[in-house]
Amino acid sequence: MNRWFGERGLDAVVVPMDVRPERVGSFFDVIKATENCVGCTMTMPHKQAAFAAADEVSERARRAKAVNIIRRTPSGKLVGDMTDGMAMVAALKGHEIGIPGCNVLIVGAGGAGTAIAHAIAEEGAASLTIIERDRMRQRALLADLSRFYPCVHVFDRLPADRTIDIAINASPMGMQPNDPYPYPLEQLASASIFADAVTKPTVTRWLTEAARRGTKIQTGEEMALAQVPILLHYLRFLPALSEAENDMRVARGEIVSRGAAQ
Repeated sequence: MNRWFGERGLDAVVVPMDVRPERVGSFFDVIKATENCVGCTMTMPHKQAAFAAADEVSERARRAKAVNIIRRTPSGKLVGDMTDGMAMVAALKGHEIGIPGCNVLIVGAGGAGTAIAHAIAEEGAASLTIIERDRMRQRALLADLSRFYPCVHVFDRLPADRTIDIAINASPMGMQPNDPYPYPLEQLASASIFADAVTKPTVTRWLTEAARRGTKIQTGEEMALAQVPILLHYLRFLPALSEAENDMRVARGEIVSRGAAQ
């Protein structure tokens, strides 16, 4: 983002801030009071806290019960959205992966996983299998998916009669060198792509092994890069797009139009 600002001569900068969970409420109070702050982005574990702190949220954020981007209005109101799902879909489209009619497995039902599940369902997936160790969180997401997308089949484990087309890790597994694989690769032999939301390391062990087996992979960094134009548009650094421009950028996988923040 800072490179993008510099190339366009914009008087703006993104500053990384490390905030402990017990102090995150105070952080949002500071954002409200900082008049030269246009907003902020959040990563785990602060997405649910950001949802609670926002004065207003999008329907996407409400369904995910999490926020990863907040825009500060001139009056100090915090307006939140959740764009992780849009970014994952945009990155998949960049790999020419079609989602309609696909069977998709998602590991993780946290803020990112929930947002990705809703975005994948909205794109017309045939089925979603949600793998999550927290059974209460898993059941809540499955119930919401069934309610909002009745045409999408949802499962809490991989059915014996289903083969997976797209496998997505939206959990923290893979961030540490000795982490187990999010899901056994031998059970996903039919997948056309393995996608990860983890950005560090750039290529997780799970993706490395999938690539070694000859399957296409998508890194968390690709998802993050796909998110940049979405976030900048939300923060009003990118102008509102005409319908034709928006369609063109959707086709290129740069931004997702359906339900885009205005």
